[in-house]
Formats: sequence, structure tokens, C-alpha cells
Amino acid sequence: MRVFVTGGTGYLGSTLLRLGSGRPWVLGASYWSQPPAVPGVGWVWLDIRDAAAVEQTLARFRPEVVIHTAYSKASPAALEAITVQGTAHVARACRALGARLIHLSTDQVFDGENPPYAESALPNPLTEYGQAKLRAEHWVQAILPSATIVRTSLIWGLNPIDPTSQMVLELADGKREGGLFSDEYRSFVYVEDLAQALWELVGLDYAGILHLGGAEVLSRLEFGRLIAPFHGRDPARLPARRRAEFPGPRPGNCALDSSLGRSLLQTRLRGVREVLRAHRPVG
Repeated sequence: MRVFVTGGTGYLGSTLLRLGSGRPWVLGASYWSQPPAVPGVGWVWLDIRDAAAVEQTLARFRPEVVIHTAYSKASPAALEAITVQGTAHVARACRALGARLIHLSTDQVFDGENPPYAESALPNPLTEYGQAKLRAEHWVQAILPSATIVRTSLIWGLNPIDPTSQMVLELADGKREGGLFSDEYRSFVYVEDLAQALWELVGLDYAGILHLGGAEVLSRLEFGRLIAPFHGRDPARLPARRRAEFPGPRPGNCALDSSLGRSLLQTRLRGVREVLRAHRPVG
């Protein structure tokens, strides 16, 4: 099978490729701002804002499945051009080739008022990022109804660590201002579990929305207090914040109901504590 990953040098994309390199598939991937590091992959530089380039790149590789992880929230313009329109370009190219699309979306399409959210729940995004990701979902559904839309949550990992964990360490070390929300809850998902679940999805004929969140719902502060001691930091040094202290709306609890995913997949999406126990040195 030929599988192409957009955003292959991103946190999820690079983990996908690293874990997929041992499979009997031909792997291709795109990158944009970060140089590629995973060997054994057919790498290509690609700006997904360019519809013709997307179509030509995928036509040359001839994928049977495209896993679309690329996005940007660097600015409102980037949200629209890359996260929304770039996704539409990828979906159209997949339709032209007859390729299956697995599109990564987010729990931020919900307002956080009525968790846990099943696939049938009505979205109501509060943030610009959530609104952009919902528009991207709508493009995918309109262009390629057979696509799989995977909504996931905050992605974290240990080697290398993720941006949220890096922020936790910088806060604990006094190298960063701010704090961690005590009243914002997410279904934190371990990056390797999510990547394995996506590879399993490649082999399944599933169309529509699928929620893949971790088994444990935590506030950002609770997550930080678990991660900090694992990395040798004092969790008491982590400042707590509340959403009301910051301007603009933020969803309170975007916990995902991932029971459908659990029924479809063998891969377990473990909670933070279980992952940390599995990686903690013995003795």
C-alpha cells in the first residue's frame, strides 16, 4: 500500500512516519518549514496553499491513502490559507486520484459546555482555531464524503516531548511567564498511541467522523503536575490560572467520547498516568 502523510515533520506526522517505517508499505510525506529527519520516506517539499502543487505532488506519488496532519495557526491568515483552504486542496487531489483521505481535526470544534462529546454532537467552536478546523471538516465532507475525519485532543509525548510538556518544564524552571489552566479539561492523547491508531485506521474501511482521545480527562494544570516530576521538576512551581483571567472565550471541557473508536480499534489510547507508569524507570 502507498501512504502519503502531509505535515510529515510535525509532531504527529514525524511520529507516524517513524512508527510506520517498519510496515510493508511505500511511504511518502511532505514538509514545509522543518527539514525531514525520518529515513526511508519519499520526502517532498510542499506548500499546501498551492492547489496545483498539491495535485501534482499526489499524482506523482499515487497514494492509496493520504493522512492529512498539516495545519497552521500562526495567524488568522495562515488558519484560512493552510488549515482551511489547504485541506480543501488535499481533499480535491484525493478525489481526483481515488485515494482515501484520513483528515486530522480537533476537540476544539466544541464549546466545552456538554462533555463528553460523541461523534454526533453538534460543534460550536469558540476559538478561531476551532472555527477554522470546523470549516476544514466541512470542506472535506463536501468534497470527499468517504473520508475519515479524526477528531483528537491535546497530543503529548515523551521522546521527544511535545510543545505542551515543553511549556510545563519552562514554567517549572522559571523560564516562562504565565501558567496552566486549572479549569480547562482535555482528553490528552499519547502521540505514539494516536499514531498506532491511525495506522490501524489505514487498514479499515471507515467513513465519517471518529473521536480518538486519551482515556484520562485532565485539566492542563493536572497534566502539568503529572509531567513535571517525571522530568525531575517540582510540580509546586507550576502557576495555576483560570480561563476568566484571559480575554476571549475558551472552551472549558472538551472531553471526547471515544467509545466508538475503542470498539473499532485494537490500539488502546491510554491515559497519562498509565503511560508514565509504563515509562518510569524500575528501581
